[in-house]
Amino acid sequence: MLDIIRRLLVAGISIGAIAGNADEIEKFFNNAVSTSQSLATAADLRSISTMLDYEYMKKGRYPKTDAFIPWMETTFKENPTGKIGLDHWGTPLLYQASHDCKGYLLVSAGPDTLFETQDDLKYTGP
Repeated sequence: MLDIIRRLLVAGISIGAIAGNADEIEKFFNNAVSTSQSLATAADLRSISTMLDYEYMKKGRYPKTDAFIPWMETTFKENPTGKIGLDHWGTPLLYQASHDCKGYLLVSAGPDTLFETQDDLKYTGP
């Protein structure tokens, strides 16, 4: 989907450069890509959160912190990108299970790729 958006916007940038609006079109392109990445990452976190809750219902606990990536690989076998555990900016997701595995924190570092900043996307469970 991002590839299609990029192609359309590249065509728009080319036309805009001729018309003298390249800066506006580039800004629009960057905003569109950023919004797409944010929405896709939020959707991924929600899907992961749903599956974590399902795991809790089945086993009475969430996966341990160090078992998160193997759990992701098993749970999300049909991942067309092959990039398990990464957000849409290429940053590894942060997952921390509570000491009793009855709760968790799932975080994407967001567009700035730095954790513990305002643009982080977070889910907690239950």
